[in-house]
Amino acid sequence: MPVDSYRSILYRVFMGLPARYRPHYTVEDYEQWSGDWELWSGTAVSMSPSPKKIHQRLSKRLVTLLDEALRNANCESCEALQEVDWRVSHDTVFRPDLFIACSDEETDYIERPPRFIAEILSESTREKDRHFKREAYQALGVGYYMMVDPEDSTIVFLELIEGEYREKSDLEEVELILDEECKLSLRLTRLFD
Repeated sequence: MPVDSYRSILYRVFMGLPARYRPHYTVEDYEQWSGDWELWSGTAVSMSPSPKKIHQRLSKRLVTLLDEALRNANCESCEALQEVDWRVSHDTVFRPDLFIACSDEETDYIERPPRFIAEILSESTREKDRHFKREAYQALGVGYYMMVDPEDSTIVFLELIEGEYREKSDLEEVELILDEECKLSLRLTRLFD
């Protein structure tokens, strides 16, 4: 079901372009490209320009916050990662700003859905992150999705409940259940301190 929902989302996004004008790329093509890209159902999506300093500061703070919470909860099977490829299928690769993966995969990328993803909004990614990625991550079963907006210092935190994202309003103490052995608590309000 998640893959079918994901495919219907991709269809809606790209249906305005006649198929004969859209090249269809695969992970093998993607591996040959230089620069920063994602691959959405065979469509190349540029990730440029590079993030601004405020984006990098928030990213650094968030990964530090996540690392600290994982250590405090003794979550040895999970780790916080930045800008690592998530290979969803043979023609789809996402590169979230930050995520928590809980697995024993020994590759340079992940193949299973992360338990938590955070995207830091920018001018060039804002609409993609708020709409397309939100729908895609929901359909693919990402348990928690957080969007951080540096422009107005706000956070939207979503939890997957019965297949749909629901927004959490109290960000003072957010609990993440990553797996049976790993539960952590985050004070997201610290991100903008």
